Amino acid sequence: MNICYFRQSFLDQLRASISSNLERYRSDEPWISDFFGHDGWYLQSRISCEDIVLQEPSGSREKFDLENVKRVYSALKHLKISQAVDERLWAYLTHVTFWKYMRRRWPAEDYEGKEDPARVIRERYFFMPYRDRALFRNGIARLWWYGYVSYDEQREDPFELTGVLLRNQDIAQQLVERSFSRNRDITKAVLSALRRMELEGRPLPSRDQFRDLMMHINRLGGVAVLDALTGEDIQQIVFRRLA
Repeated sequence: MNICYFRQSFLDQLRASISSNLERYRSDEPWISDFFGHDGWYLQSRISCEDIVLQEPSGSREKFDLENVKRVYSALKHLKISQAVDERLWAYLTHVTFWKYMRRRWPAEDYEGKEDPARVIRERYFFMPYRDRALFRNGIARLWWYGYVSYDEQREDPFELTGVLLRNQDIAQQLVERSFSRNRDITKAVLSALRRMELEGRPLPSRDQFRDLMMHINRLGGVAVLDALTGEDIQQIVFRRLA
């Protein structure tokens, strides 16, 4: 099958209608075709993909993020970066292909009285304004990008570092929402250091410790070219900072 995507004008219309569509986002069935009243709102891309069946949360605390990262990234490893940053593609997947998964993973009604439901929908079903964060907040794009920044085919288990990344949501958020996270050599070096710490029986850093580490690496980018550092260099920086 080839993946479909929104026509831009219809995506813009849908995004502008979030508040008036709040009740629709509580529906257990996809409703986009009914909303537009015709089928001219999407196009078929040239991106081929085998069927992906996501594991849906069933009310427990287990969200199956690691398993779903494996399924999405394995099926779409061939995506070009220019395609992977395209909101039209991911918005189609959140609203149509994986609607039932999205309903179980981020039910709109769960945020009423706690957060602004319209903001949550904008963040999870579309792209929020800040691109570095948007890629990892969209409900389906995040699954691909988590795989992209951590997949290491040189390891016996290529998703070993993905497991480290998703072990702690604070660590995942602090690492992937930095501008340098598009450089997979850097993210994999940081995750490799954390994996070594685990194997040595050392606890993963706290939220504050890891935030300090990420700010330190960010500052290094202003004095040294991070791209010029080897993976071992970055791992040593991590060890020294967390010592």
